[in-house]
Amino acid sequence: MQGMHIVLIFAQHIITMNETDPILIESDFKLTSEPEDPKPRDINMSDLTQLADELDALDAKVQETEVELSVLKQARKTISEETLPVLMEQAGVDTLKLTNGRKIEVKDFVDARIKDPNVAFEWLRETNNESIIKNEITVSLGRGDDAIAQDIINTLKEQYEVEANVKVGVHNMTLKSFCRDALENPELAETLPKEAFGIYQGKRAKIN
Repeated sequence: MQGMHIVLIFAQHIITMNETDPILIESDFKLTSEPEDPKPRDINMSDLTQLADELDALDAKVQETEVELSVLKQARKTISEETLPVLMEQAGVDTLKLTNGRKIEVKDFVDARIKDPNVAFEWLRETNNESIIKNEITVSLGRGDDAIAQDIINTLKEQYEVEANVKVGVHNMTLKSFCRDALENPELAETLPKEAFGIYQGKRAKIN
């Protein structure tokens, strides 16, 4: 019996072989060997291995494709915003119809993403353009606080002592539109802090 032990299972207590129990019967115990790692049943290990290999291959392919996509996007950006606009400018045209019937158009564009909120928002307020600033307040409430939510705007701090995170920002499309208009306004363009607004402008070609 070396390498094995006896487990005696009862509803209310457990005894070992060294103890004596007058009502002990064969069905009350079982022999167990050292615990073994459970093996899956009714599973084709070959299929599992193949699927695991396919998953690894797909993960690698996804990562490779993401890198390739990034390279393709940069190549497209270079042609669209640099190469074609320069050639069109040298030709002195903004629109050109190709022999295959397609048309190249070069238009001005403005992209912006606020990098320095303090400078950007201060400038917007100083120039009376604070209307595009969007204030967002986020509050975390527990269960059963629906009643508080109804009154939260007016009584947040004073009555319930609930701390809120205030987020101030400008919607992305609103920001781009405003910056484009501001750059065309001589009075605003002169003082507009382009770096704070993360303004990026140029010409972009589009094939129709």
